[in-house]
Amino acid sequence: MSLDLYITSKTPIRKRGTGVYVRENGETRELITLAEVINHFPDADVSHIQEYVYETDEVWHGNITHNLNKMADNVPVGGHTLYMYLWRPEEINHTHVTGEYLEGIFKGLIYLKSHKEDLSEFLPPIDPETGERWGNYEQLVGFCLSLVNTLSALDYENEEFTIEASR
Repeated sequence: MSLDLYITSKTPIRKRGTGVYVRENGETRELITLAEVINHFPDADVSHIQEYVYETDEVWHGNITHNLNKMADNVPVGGHTLYMYLWRPEEINHTHVTGEYLEGIFKGLIYLKSHKEDLSEFLPPIDPETGERWGNYEQLVGFCLSLVNTLSALDYENEEFTIEASR
Protein backbone atom coordinates (compact mmCIF):
# COMPACT_ATOMS: atom_id res chain seq x y z
CA MET A 1 0.00 0.00 0.00
CA SER A 2 1.09 3.54 -0.56
CA LEU A 3 0.20 7.20 -0.34
CA ASP A 4 -0.46 9.12 -3.53
CA LEU A 5 -0.31 12.87 -2.96
CA TYR A 6 -1.48 15.16 -5.77
CA ILE A 7 -1.17 18.88 -6.37
CA THR A 8 -3.59 19.89 -9.12
CA SER A 9 -4.40 23.08 -10.98
CA LYS A 10 -7.54 24.38 -12.64
CA THR A 11 -5.32 25.34 -15.58
CA PRO A 12 -3.97 22.33 -17.48
CA ILE A 13 -0.22 22.02 -17.91
CA ARG A 14 1.89 20.09 -20.42
CA LYS A 15 3.96 17.08 -19.32
CA ARG A 16 6.15 14.44 -20.95
CA GLY A 17 5.99 10.72 -20.32
CA THR A 18 6.11 7.18 -21.67
CA GLY A 19 3.20 5.57 -19.83
CA VAL A 20 5.65 3.08 -18.30
CA TYR A 21 5.86 3.00 -14.51
CA VAL A 22 8.35 1.39 -12.15
CA ARG A 23 8.21 0.61 -8.46
CA GLU A 24 11.48 1.19 -6.59
CA ASN A 25 12.04 1.30 -2.83
CA GLY A 26 8.31 1.53 -2.16
CA GLU A 27 7.77 4.38 -4.63
CA THR A 28 6.00 4.33 -8.00
CA ARG A 29 7.05 6.73 -10.72
CA GLU A 30 6.65 7.17 -14.47
CA LEU A 31 9.65 6.78 -16.72
CA ILE A 32 9.87 10.00 -18.72
CA THR A 33 12.16 9.02 -21.59
CA LEU A 34 12.57 5.99 -23.82
CA ALA A 35 16.19 5.78 -22.63
CA GLU A 36 14.94 5.32 -19.04
CA VAL A 37 12.60 2.53 -20.19
CA ILE A 38 15.45 0.75 -21.98
CA ASN A 39 17.70 1.19 -18.94
CA HIS A 40 15.09 -0.40 -16.64
CA PHE A 41 13.98 -3.09 -19.10
CA PRO A 42 16.98 -3.83 -21.35
CA ASP A 43 15.51 -7.05 -22.80
CA ALA A 44 12.00 -5.72 -23.43
CA ASP A 45 10.55 -4.98 -26.85
CA VAL A 46 10.13 -1.19 -26.65
CA SER A 47 9.05 -0.71 -30.27
CA HIS A 48 5.50 0.17 -29.16
CA ILE A 49 6.61 2.63 -26.46
CA GLN A 50 7.12 6.27 -27.26
CA GLU A 51 7.66 9.55 -25.49
CA TYR A 52 4.67 11.81 -25.67
CA VAL A 53 3.47 15.19 -24.44
CA TYR A 54 0.08 15.48 -22.82
CA GLU A 55 -2.05 17.99 -20.93
CA THR A 56 -3.06 17.35 -17.35
CA ASP A 57 -4.28 19.20 -14.28
CA GLU A 58 -1.67 17.30 -12.23
CA VAL A 59 1.12 19.70 -11.29
CA TRP A 60 2.82 17.21 -8.98
CA HIS A 61 2.25 13.62 -7.97
CA GLY A 62 4.22 11.80 -5.32
CA ASN A 63 3.90 8.17 -4.33
CA ILE A 64 5.43 6.80 -1.15
CA THR A 65 5.02 3.62 0.86
CA HIS A 66 2.75 3.59 3.91
CA ASN A 67 5.64 1.97 5.75
CA LEU A 68 7.07 5.46 6.33
CA ASN A 69 3.96 6.85 8.05
CA LYS A 70 5.32 6.08 11.56
CA MET A 71 8.46 8.05 10.82
CA ALA A 72 6.40 10.96 9.43
CA ASP A 73 4.12 10.81 12.48
CA ASN A 74 7.16 11.43 14.70
CA VAL A 75 8.13 14.63 12.88
CA PRO A 76 6.49 17.55 14.72
CA VAL A 77 5.14 20.41 12.61
CA GLY A 78 3.55 23.02 14.85
CA GLY A 79 0.60 21.36 16.56
CA HIS A 80 0.53 18.53 14.00
CA THR A 81 2.95 16.08 12.45
CA LEU A 82 4.41 15.63 9.00
CA TYR A 83 2.11 12.61 8.71
CA MET A 84 -0.94 14.87 8.94
CA TYR A 85 0.46 17.23 6.28
CA LEU A 86 1.19 14.39 3.86
CA TRP A 87 -1.31 11.61 4.55
CA ARG A 88 -4.27 13.61 5.90
CA PRO A 89 -4.03 17.25 4.80
CA GLU A 90 -7.81 17.65 4.62
CA GLU A 91 -8.10 16.81 8.33
CA ILE A 92 -5.94 19.83 9.20
CA ASN A 93 -7.78 22.11 6.72
CA HIS A 94 -5.20 21.98 3.93
CA THR A 95 -7.14 21.26 0.77
CA HIS A 96 -5.44 24.05 -1.20
CA VAL A 97 -1.82 25.14 -1.49
CA THR A 98 -1.06 28.06 0.81
CA GLY A 99 2.02 29.57 2.35
CA GLU A 100 1.07 27.85 5.59
CA TYR A 101 1.02 24.42 3.91
CA LEU A 102 4.38 25.06 2.21
CA GLU A 103 5.84 26.22 5.53
CA GLY A 104 4.57 23.06 7.27
CA ILE A 105 6.14 20.73 4.71
CA PHE A 106 9.38 22.76 4.82
CA LYS A 107 9.52 22.61 8.63
CA GLY A 108 8.95 18.86 8.44
CA LEU A 109 11.81 18.54 5.96
CA ILE A 110 14.14 20.57 8.21
CA TYR A 111 13.25 18.35 11.17
CA LEU A 112 13.85 15.22 9.11
CA LYS A 113 17.27 16.49 8.01
CA SER A 114 18.34 17.44 11.53
CA HIS A 115 17.02 14.36 13.39
CA LYS A 116 18.05 11.43 11.21
CA GLU A 117 19.42 9.39 14.10
CA ASP A 118 16.37 9.99 16.30
CA LEU A 119 14.03 8.92 13.49
CA SER A 120 15.95 5.76 12.57
CA GLU A 121 13.96 3.76 15.14
CA PHE A 122 10.87 4.33 12.98
CA LEU A 123 12.33 2.72 9.85
CA PRO A 124 10.22 -0.11 8.45
CA PRO A 125 11.45 -3.57 9.43
CA ILE A 126 13.57 -5.60 7.04
CA ASP A 127 11.49 -7.97 4.92
CA PRO A 128 12.70 -11.49 5.74
CA GLU A 129 12.01 -12.70 2.18
CA THR A 130 13.92 -9.98 0.34
CA GLY A 131 16.30 -8.76 3.04
CA GLU A 132 15.31 -5.18 2.16
CA ARG A 133 13.23 -2.49 3.80
CA TRP A 134 10.09 -1.28 2.07
CA GLY A 135 10.88 2.40 2.44
CA ASN A 136 13.72 4.36 3.97
CA TYR A 137 14.65 7.71 5.49
CA GLU A 138 16.15 9.04 2.25
CA GLN A 139 12.93 8.32 0.41
CA LEU A 140 10.84 10.36 2.84
CA VAL A 141 13.37 13.22 2.66
CA GLY A 142 13.33 13.08 -1.16
CA PHE A 143 9.52 13.03 -1.24
CA CYS A 144 9.34 16.14 0.97
CA LEU A 145 12.12 17.91 -0.93
CA SER A 146 10.39 17.32 -4.25
CA LEU A 147 7.11 18.60 -2.80
CA VAL A 148 8.77 21.70 -1.30
CA ASN A 149 10.50 22.48 -4.60
CA THR A 150 7.22 22.19 -6.50
CA LEU A 151 5.21 24.23 -3.98
CA SER A 152 7.89 26.94 -3.92
CA ALA A 153 7.60 27.42 -7.67
CA LEU A 154 3.80 27.81 -7.68
CA ASP A 155 2.06 31.18 -7.80
CA TYR A 156 -0.53 30.05 -5.25
CA GLU A 157 -1.40 33.66 -4.37
CA ASN A 158 -2.89 34.20 -7.85
CA GLU A 159 -3.90 30.69 -8.87
CA GLU A 160 -5.72 27.92 -7.03
CA PHE A 161 -3.95 24.61 -6.50
CA THR A 162 -5.65 21.67 -4.81
CA ILE A 163 -4.03 19.14 -2.47
CA GLU A 164 -5.40 15.60 -2.44
CA ALA A 165 -4.12 12.58 -0.55
CA SER A 166 -5.22 9.17 -1.74
CA ARG A 167 -4.57 6.42 0.76
